[in-house]
Amino acid sequence: MLKAIYKDVFCNTFNQSCYVFLCGGGEKEHIRNKVNALLKKEQFQILYPEELFMEMLNRDKKSDLLEYENLLADNSDIICIICESIGSAVELGAFIQNENIKKKMVVAVNQKYARDKSFVMMGPVKNLKKTNEESIVFFKKDDLSELCRSLSKVFRKLHKKSVSNKNQSFDNLSAYIAFIPMVVYFYQTISRRTLHKNLKIFLKEREQDCFPARYNELFNASIKYLIKSGTLITEFSIEEKDETLSLSLKGYEETLGQIKRSSTSNRIPSIFNIRKKRRLSATNKTILHDRIRCAILKEQLNM
Repeated sequence: MLKAIYKDVFCNTFNQSCYVFLCGGGEKEHIRNKVNALLKKEQFQILYPEELFMEMLNRDKKSDLLEYENLLADNSDIICIICESIGSAVELGAFIQNENIKKKMVVAVNQKYARDKSFVMMGPVKNLKKTNEESIVFFKKDDLSELCRSLSKVFRKLHKKSVSNKNQSFDNLSAYIAFIPMVVYFYQTISRRTLHKNLKIFLKEREQDCFPARYNELFNASIKYLIKSGTLITEFSIEEKDETLSLSLKGYEETLGQIKRSSTSNRIPSIFNIRKKRRLSATNKTILHDRIRCAILKEQLNM
């Protein structure tokens, strides 16, 4: 079932999503939180690096955030830094030295500092400007709507250039965040333990020698994000000592929207014994999705 969902739904929608790691001030009053809300309305998937990687850091006491630079680069389409705190300035200085991150970076700087001879402006910002002048966005603090319009424009340009090279492998977090709600959508409810086990079996078969080394951390971080973002609802069973996962109304609507955008060039999977290749109309897509659900129900009844 996971193979059918992956091949016939996920692979036709994943490249359309744009995952943005948004760095900036951590306090509620900081610009990052306001920009986050506005960008989500533009259909960008906004992630906070420290929220997702903190669990990994807590598990490995010897690691630090800088060690997760490459993981950050692998797990994002765009890394946007809003320079509004000491922490974001440090991130900018560190990330600009990593070529994998640098090519995905967008930096937002307050207009009033545009002519400053500071280290930030003369160092990291000037360096990034040489690579891509459009990656530097200036803003006025009292006009965040204009900032979001400018960021959206840059994000879409960068994403359009990189989409052909987008990695659909499960060694990146965004794949889990996109795939798991689709699985829950078709199953309606599924235990966290069962999802973890079955996805692991599927990936071992698919990835073979490239099975993700950080599978447990990536799986747990994605579940944490999906719950916190309001996509998933969990109900803990004391008897089973496990969580049951289901989609919230918001999660259902977002996932259904993703599924509806699946490519019309897809063919009905071979597990349903339909050999003839054809372009899927809206009706045939519905048939495909109904058959996946029926196959899942049959699988559950035979257990």
